[in-house]
Amino acid sequence: MKLITAIGALALVGTALVTAAPAQAKANPPCYAKNGHLYCGNKARVTIWRSAEYSKYDRDAIDTLMSNPSYFECYTRGQKHNGGNNVWYRTYGDVHGRTGYVAAVSVYTPRDPFPGVKHC
Repeated sequence: MKLITAIGALALVGTALVTAAPAQAKANPPCYAKNGHLYCGNKARVTIWRSAEYSKYDRDAIDTLMSNPSYFECYTRGQKHNGGNNVWYRTYGDVHGRTGYVAAVSVYTPRDPFPGVKHC
């Protein structure tokens, strides 16, 4: 009975490993900087703010970043956010085409500011 249980457990682990592979295959490519701009994976459906800070006013949420990965024009420093720093990346919205800022916590960079990205 213990042998059957052990074989069943191994089968479940093997199935979990096989089903995990497709999710890893869809991972974002590595971030890179080119000509001072950042190309990087990010959270999709994230709010783009008028300035480098969160606001309680709806008017300051000017667009939404729907794409992933995305283009970021430059970085600036602003309000500290959950990413543990105050780096914000300027980008273009996918809904209205407006330019604004996304907190670095929403961009999948290994460090902020990302090396080679120009300051706004």
